[in-house]
Amino acid sequence: MVRKKLLFLMPSMVGGGAERTLINLLHKIDYSKYEIDLVIVCNKGVYLNQIPDEVKLTALFKNDFFVRVLAYLQKRVGFTIIFRWAIKKKITKDYDLGISFLDGNFTDLLFFIKGLKRRVAWVHSSYKSYRNFARFYENEHYKNKLKINRYGKLDTICFVSHDSMSEFLEVFGTYTSMEVIYNLIDAEAVKLKATKNQIVKSGTFTFIALGSLLPVKGFDRLIRASKIVRDTGFTFNVQIVGKGNEEQNLRRLIKLENLDNVVSILGFYDNPYPLLLTADAFIMSSVSEALPTVLCEAMILGKPVIVTNCSGCKELVDNEKYGLLAEQNDDSLANKMITYLTNPSLLEAYSKKALERAKLFDDTEMLNAYYRIFDKI
Repeated sequence: MVRKKLLFLMPSMVGGGAERTLINLLHKIDYSKYEIDLVIVCNKGVYLNQIPDEVKLTALFKNDFFVRVLAYLQKRVGFTIIFRWAIKKKITKDYDLGISFLDGNFTDLLFFIKGLKRRVAWVHSSYKSYRNFARFYENEHYKNKLKINRYGKLDTICFVSHDSMSEFLEVFGTYTSMEVIYNLIDAEAVKLKATKNQIVKSGTFTFIALGSLLPVKGFDRLIRASKIVRDTGFTFNVQIVGKGNEEQNLRRLIKLENLDNVVSILGFYDNPYPLLLTADAFIMSSVSEALPTVLCEAMILGKPVIVTNCSGCKELVDNEKYGLLAEQNDDSLANKMITYLTNPSLLEAYSKKALERAKLFDDTEMLNAYYRIFDKI
């Protein structure tokens, strides 16, 4: 049987949800049917060593600063000569399909690769509520350019949630082929990793939050909400697992609010799942999400969840049917934390609801959805 040739394009393999989803997918793909090449713009990321042996990896550049300069010039003045040169030099094969698995600036690189029969972009973000994107799309000239030169030239646009697709439609309008496919989580791997290293559960109620330490994740709000809960008289812990540019600012805020004995920043974990399994509740304080992988993973492990009212998160908890939903302010988040702290029966009920919701992420069903995209003619 002749294998279909697929090219996946990623900015890098840093520790984000899209990168983790891609790793899950690459470990599940049937390599008797597909030949996979992964092209990363910059050769960096914690997931590089998790790429399967069957996948051929190509990095266009090694220097992160150089890539950031090129990306800036591409966006601001349309300078793409060096990208085109690198692609011509390093990508010489023909492919049945090219997939920009994290839509953004680098999706345009698909159009520089001559040997692609079809081109697909995967949208993992919310383009209206996430300010980093929305501020650019408010420029009508830039937005119209993307409509014509990027999205109008793609064969299919895939979205990780209905909320993400809705926001895209409001910003860019409708295109011929648009589909929603939830992230492939690899539920069995999550459960297995969660039991690999046993962690002794403390006697103190523990909330856990996982994600890159970036402003969009709202960890500053979580810290301020924790102060409100602490000052109300409750004893509890908050564990924040992740790393990123906001780490020092968050540590300063913890110190300023005298929360050193309440909130801990634990850094990046290759396997955070034992910590997640041991915690009493999962909390997501994000300003914007499309479909947060870690929220799906928390539900797979039966964790009662609290999320903030943003796209992706509210879709998964479905108006508090499957978890508590806080508004985008400190007091609301604090009140939801107190709800769990004071109501053990509700905690148990939402644990069962989380497991029920996790059935949405059936690995076989999701994988078949990916295959439908791969096999489109």
